[in-house]
Amino acid sequence: MWSKVGRLKRSVMPKLTKGSSVFGSGASPGIMSCIAGRLLCDTFVCSRDLLKEVSYSLTQLAKTQLNRDRKEIAPHKIHTMFQSSGSLMELIEYGETDAWLSMELMFHLSVLPLTRQLTNISGNLWGKTLQGARAQRVEYLLLHAFHAKKYIVPDKISAREKEAISAKRRMSHGAEGGDADNVDLKGIPSEDGLQQLDQGKGKKGPAYAGGLVLEPKKGLYDKYILLLDFNSLYPSIIQLLKNLVERRKNAKRWLKTASGLKYQQLDIQQQALKLTANSMYGCLGFPNSRFYAKPLAELITLQGREILQSTVDLVQNNLNLEVIYGDTDSIMIYSGLDDIAQAKVIAGKVIQEIDKKAWPLWARVANQIVPLMHEFLEAQFATGAICYGFRDNVYVAYELYISDNVEVNKKYSCLEIDLDGLYKRMLLLKKKKYAAVKVQFKDGTPYEIIERKGLDMVRRDWSLLSKDLGDFCLSQILSGGSCEDVVESIHSSLMKVQEEMRNGEIALEKYVITKTLTKPPEAYPDAKNQPHVQVALRLKEAGYSSGFSAGDTVPYVICCEQGTSSGSSTGIAQRARHPDELEKERGNLMVDIEYYLSQQIHPVVSRLCASIEGTSPARLADCLGLDSSKFQNKKTDAVSNDPSASLLSAVDDDERYRGCEPLRLSCPCSCTFECPTLSSLVSSSSGESLTELQAKESSHNFWHTLHCPKCPDDSDGGLITAVMIANQVKRQVDGFISMYYKGTMTCDDETCNFTSRSLNMRVIGESERGTVCPNYPRCNGHLVRKYTEVDLYKQLSYFCHVLDAVRFIDKLDLKLRIPLEKDLARIRLVVQKIRDRCAYGWIQMKDLTISV
Repeated sequence: MWSKVGRLKRSVMPKLTKGSSVFGSGASPGIMSCIAGRLLCDTFVCSRDLLKEVSYSLTQLAKTQLNRDRKEIAPHKIHTMFQSSGSLMELIEYGETDAWLSMELMFHLSVLPLTRQLTNISGNLWGKTLQGARAQRVEYLLLHAFHAKKYIVPDKISAREKEAISAKRRMSHGAEGGDADNVDLKGIPSEDGLQQLDQGKGKKGPAYAGGLVLEPKKGLYDKYILLLDFNSLYPSIIQLLKNLVERRKNAKRWLKTASGLKYQQLDIQQQALKLTANSMYGCLGFPNSRFYAKPLAELITLQGREILQSTVDLVQNNLNLEVIYGDTDSIMIYSGLDDIAQAKVIAGKVIQEIDKKAWPLWARVANQIVPLMHEFLEAQFATGAICYGFRDNVYVAYELYISDNVEVNKKYSCLEIDLDGLYKRMLLLKKKKYAAVKVQFKDGTPYEIIERKGLDMVRRDWSLLSKDLGDFCLSQILSGGSCEDVVESIHSSLMKVQEEMRNGEIALEKYVITKTLTKPPEAYPDAKNQPHVQVALRLKEAGYSSGFSAGDTVPYVICCEQGTSSGSSTGIAQRARHPDELEKERGNLMVDIEYYLSQQIHPVVSRLCASIEGTSPARLADCLGLDSSKFQNKKTDAVSNDPSASLLSAVDDDERYRGCEPLRLSCPCSCTFECPTLSSLVSSSSGESLTELQAKESSHNFWHTLHCPKCPDDSDGGLITAVMIANQVKRQVDGFISMYYKGTMTCDDETCNFTSRSLNMRVIGESERGTVCPNYPRCNGHLVRKYTEVDLYKQLSYFCHVLDAVRFIDKLDLKLRIPLEKDLARIRLVVQKIRDRCAYGWIQMKDLTISV
């Protein structure tokens, strides 16, 4: 009966396990050959392509997409269900329910009509589209376009052949001229030989610069923000896709008047057109694509960056509006208005101005790109840098790229910018990380939703408890309430949650963290440092055969032994347990509350509250029952990166010198104590006119106020003199200068805490060299100075403040002022001379001017 599954008559059953057996990679070639002639819809593969979920298990998708609960059965319990007819029927019903859920999910996601539309657009096989072959769809789209223009495309060669050709060219280059276009493919090295050739090659950095991402102006905005977006920027630059863009615009226009079945069909059509157009650019820069053309992909992003930057300059210079953020193909403009109607008027004026004045700018960009492309190709062909296959691909793709339109203005006629979003309030944290209250309209009636981009709450490697608290804090921040009420609500919520956690009132599922295995757990080189890998390895050894392969999402909880406050003495990976394991070991293990408070909740909340006045990381830690001293000197991003925050003259003394180390004086008895500000001591010594004897006694009493608290008051053994203070100040200042010149770098991600004096020269994306965290990709943070020039200058200024009593000296009697003035000047000059050598406190006028 097995031969009836497919449409081909077979006498020998294929080997079903042939090919990849990794779960989530689709059916193996053996299965595909067995069902030849029929379509196979794998809802797991399709869901990963169409959805963004924490987990792609059937249980998770049934809950989030279908609002249905699915009961899971542990693999080790299945064999026991065969022992009775009742439990066996129950198992059969579970299997039937899973089949219905899979089919219901397929209809819910419109998988079949959507993939059929994608296939019609690209002209490939429907079965391949169902397998998620995105690169193949673009390949067939280009093949049909080349064929229509009477081109004969180069032969397709595999990735292994490309690497072999490149390796041979590198080996022969210089010795015999290295003609890469005449390499004999018969002499391709073996896989082992390729691996040996690859040894010594470092990790590849980014092939080229991506889209332009503007530095955000961080903070909380409580008035309307306009989001202007270029409609299909990259597909518009690639003129081959102009037809796709136009077809999608027509479909979206018809959507406005359609309803029922016609609406669903048009919606599926526009989704398919969008997916195809957006995939085109990615496949141009994909090395394993048949039509890999890195120069084209690089030029497309270059044009995109130029277009976005020219638009930003136009909005800021011509319209005097503030652009607070921009990313690849969109910009955010702060309107400063509370009225939504007026904000829309501003958006209309901006779009009109851009349409009127931006075309010459974009035309100039294109005129610069065309000769650059010619020059680049000539240089590449002359040096042989483009080897067999690549040369022809680049050439014919470029010809196809420029052949549609000769006139530049016509080429860019399809570029359009439109109002894509209207935000009532926005919390802008950093690049690609923000949350906002978005205003949408249904039947002309406005309603509000909260939109999150890149925040911790949308990542799967955070517990549900931290996500819930983050959502609560976000709703309070964006509620529009007063700052005092928002801060009070957040503080009280944190205190309540930490109390419930310590009392065991939080459900176990709230502590579960999930992370996806990108490869088999045995293949991880650093498995000892990966919690989810340790859990997967342990459960596979225990007999769990499924759920722990590449592509699976592994849930785990960080635990510690019963009776201990925290298990920080051992690594996190060693303390990770699957929820089922924790349930079995309830008597020996418990949830590590301290870990979740300090590493899961505090980082999420502190990042959200970075721009909120009235709170700080130390105050939030105090609300969570943590040691606030550990977070006392930790600056929030909003403070450390805001230039106005370093203007010392803009705030009072307490705020100005917050976080500075106190000046500590040492007594000969080895006791240390904090030195008060000398101005307070001088002001307490001021009084009426004094005799010479009274002045001498008063001067002695002044220095006696700096007496060591542990030494007897009537002895002079603990008396601190002006010379002693000067020497001790110099010694402490030298310590801070030494700390600065150590150049210690630390990761700005609070959950990473990586610290080193060695620079990582790796470059990722637009990051500067030396700023990428070595823990990438597990950590997306950046390395910053642990002790900056701002910190050093602020500390030196604080010491000057402590030792400064000039403004109070004038209030003293002349007989008392003269001896004190000499001693205080000697102390103050010690720090002032060092501070004046600090370059941070000076502005070089020659850097602000140019010579004519």
